[in-house]
Amino acid sequence: MSIKVLTIINPTSGKGNIANYANEIKHNLEKQNMEVNMQLTKKGYNAKKIILDNIEGQDLILICGGDGTFNEAVSSIMETGVQISIAYIPLGTTNDLARSLNMPIKDISITKKLLESKAKVLDIGKFNEDRYFTYIAAFGVMTDVSYKTSQKAKNKYGKIAYYLKAIKELIKIPTYKVKIKFDEEELEGEFIYGGISNSMSIAGFKWFNEEDVDLSDGKFEAIFIRKPKKLSGYFRLINDFRHKDYMVNRDFVYFKASNIQIQTDQNVAWTIDGEYAGDMNFVEIENINKAIELAICESAEK
Repeated sequence: MSIKVLTIINPTSGKGNIANYANEIKHNLEKQNMEVNMQLTKKGYNAKKIILDNIEGQDLILICGGDGTFNEAVSSIMETGVQISIAYIPLGTTNDLARSLNMPIKDISITKKLLESKAKVLDIGKFNEDRYFTYIAAFGVMTDVSYKTSQKAKNKYGKIAYYLKAIKELIKIPTYKVKIKFDEEELEGEFIYGGISNSMSIAGFKWFNEEDVDLSDGKFEAIFIRKPKKLSGYFRLINDFRHKDYMVNRDFVYFKASNIQIQTDQNVAWTIDGEYAGDMNFVEIENINKAIELAICESAEK
C-alpha cells in the first residue's frame, strides 16, 4: 500500500530555482512507494490554501520552502485540527527553525530517505485568536527587515540583503511603552524590541545556546530590550548578546513563560515567522505544547 504525500513547493524560496528540481523530488518519493500530489504555490494560492483543498486522504505533507511557507502549512493544520506529520526541506533565506533543529538546509537529497525520518514534536504559538507561529512573534527594531526586503534582493544577495536593510532601520529607533503579563507576573517599561520565540536562531542570528531552548517544553523564551541611555549601552547590549548573557544587563528583560499578554500605548507592527502580522496594541500569545509532529530527515549525501 502506497503512502500518499502532499508535496508543496514554493518556487520563489531561496534562489528561486527549486521548481527546476520538482521532477527529481517526485522521482525520489515514488521510488519509496509514495503517491505524490505535487502543488506549487502562487499568488493567491499559498500553502495554507493548498492544504485546505488537498489534505483529504493524505498521509504526509512535504513542505519545500522557507519559514513563511512552513508557517502557512502549520497554520492550516492547526486551524483544521487534522492529525498529520509534516516533512520539511528548508529553502528560505534564513531558515531559523531548521537551524534550531540542525536540519539539512536546501538539500533535496533528503527526499531519498524520507521513510527513514525521525519524528520530533514541536510547540506552536497561538497569536491572539486566529493566528499561529512556529518560532517567533516580535515587534520593534529590525523586526520588519525580513518582510520589507524584496524577494528579488533576497534571491540575489541572500542574508546580505537583510543586513543592508537593517543598517537603514537602525538610523532611527522608536521606543514603545509596554505592559507585559506572563503567567503570574507583570512588568512595564519602554522598549525598542520584544520577541517571543521557540527557536535558537532568529533572523539568521543565534540568540540562545542549545541547552537553553527546548522546542517542546511548553515554554517560550521572551526577550524585551530597552533603549540604552548612552552610546556605551549599545556596546554592552552587543557584547551581552554575543555571550547570550541576558540576566546581567538591565536593558534586557528575559524570561520563560507559556502565556504572555502584551499591551502597548500605540499600535505597533508585529511580525510572525518573518511575515507582517498587522498593527495592534494588544496581543495575547499562548504556547500550544507538542502541537505538531515534524519528520526530521538526514541528507542522503552523508
